[in-house]
Amino acid sequence: MIFRGVDGWQQQIKREMGENTPLLSDEELMGLSVRELNHHLRGLSKEEVARLKQRRRTLKNRGYAASCRVKRVCQKEELQKQKMELEWEVDKLARENAAMRLELDTLREATPSHLPPTPV
Repeated sequence: MIFRGVDGWQQQIKREMGENTPLLSDEELMGLSVRELNHHLRGLSKEEVARLKQRRRTLKNRGYAASCRVKRVCQKEELQKQKMELEWEVDKLARENAAMRLELDTLREATPSHLPPTPV
């Protein structure tokens, strides 16, 4: 089967009889647009067309799954970073709170007892 490629060059695909012989490589199969793929599949049996389209779908899904895994790992790392920053902020605020309570206790002890207590 001979077809005109996207770049205009004549390309030839050898198709031998047999189920295991690939008509297109995986890279070619994934890289083709739907229109180009349909052009390549013209003249093939329904079974061969279905097999190649299923192979293309499997390869594309594999790629989507890989990109989702990468995205999930990146999101997890970002969330862990945010968690550490928030934990640091909580510790800092707890230290500030403890220091202010200590200062408040010191001021209360220094206040003469004849003055009314200040509301907290």
